[in-house]
Amino acid sequence: MSEEGAEDAAHAARRAATAATRELVHLRLPPWLRTLGTAAWLVVGIAVLVGIALTLLAGVTSLMIPLVVAAVLAAILVPAVDRLERWHVPRWLAAALLLLVGLSILVVVAVVVLRVLIDQSQDIWLEVTAGLDSAGDELDPGSDRGAHLATVLASALRALLVGALGSALFSVTALLVGIVLGVFVLLFLLKDWKPITTWSTHHAGLPPRLVSEVLDGTVRAFRGYALGLTELGAMNSAVVGIGALALGVPAAGPIALVTFIASYVPYFGAVLAGAFAVVVALGAQGLPVALAMLAIVLLANTTIQNLFEPFAFGRSLRLHPLVVLVATTAGTLLFRVMGAILAAPLTSAFLNALRVLREAGLFDGATPSDQPS
Repeated sequence: MSEEGAEDAAHAARRAATAATRELVHLRLPPWLRTLGTAAWLVVGIAVLVGIALTLLAGVTSLMIPLVVAAVLAAILVPAVDRLERWHVPRWLAAALLLLVGLSILVVVAVVVLRVLIDQSQDIWLEVTAGLDSAGDELDPGSDRGAHLATVLASALRALLVGALGSALFSVTALLVGIVLGVFVLLFLLKDWKPITTWSTHHAGLPPRLVSEVLDGTVRAFRGYALGLTELGAMNSAVVGIGALALGVPAAGPIALVTFIASYVPYFGAVLAGAFAVVVALGAQGLPVALAMLAIVLLANTTIQNLFEPFAFGRSLRLHPLVVLVATTAGTLLFRVMGAILAAPLTSAFLNALRVLREAGLFDGATPSDQPS
């Protein structure tokens, strides 16, 4: 092929490509396909934005957790401070007194738990060694297999205790910083709740009325969640306390108290409170009673709680029980403990915000400033 023929072929190829491009540009797509494509790109953009935000938040987790916990507690405890203020107690003093009462309750619960465990420690160890001796005799009569198992168990417990203490000492600085930060943030939020919320409503880029409605809905959601947790904690503590009393387990009152307090910590609280009840029953009444106590704890924290939890949260959060169940499960899988705690109230707050903004015409193409205040 000559040089002129090659150039003609190249020009023909370029003309064909240009014609094909014009056809694609002027291609008439169905409206539903254009809408679907635009929506898909919007979803991708939102997902990328959320991913970037979560990545940034993960880098400051030690700072965000105390702030989030303090904000949630402030939303729940502000009515108590308001009531004290109506009784002519200075607001800063009311916030400080409320914090002191809460910290005192936590200290009392910790002291009660430690005292019961110390009083029962010798009996608990005797029950454990007796059970190991019995198991060793059944496996190999006449041998000292049970004593050997007890020695191995003691070494394992000692190693676990040393490891736990080492981990605690390693992270004690971060823990203390988080606690101190959370306490101070909570104190300032309780004292200056109205100025902070007023400032937020006027600097959110939306009409203050809309922001106020969204904020009020979020606060109501967290207060409803706290009410649901309180109802479930009262139910669990009643079942476990009555069961301990019926089985003759000592310290039934402390067991019920620990169960009630621990119910405010999803999953981990139930495990710790159940372990405390079973260990006390083991030291006081032996293995059969401990197994019966374990059955009661499992009944309270699984079957009964799973049956009543969606209804308690559904009523207090104004959500369908199925929505509460799905939101809590998804939050736990995605964000672990914080997700389990915040999933249901945040879902309620999000749906309330969506309703308020929709009623304001934000999704109808109108600007919020056009709406009457």
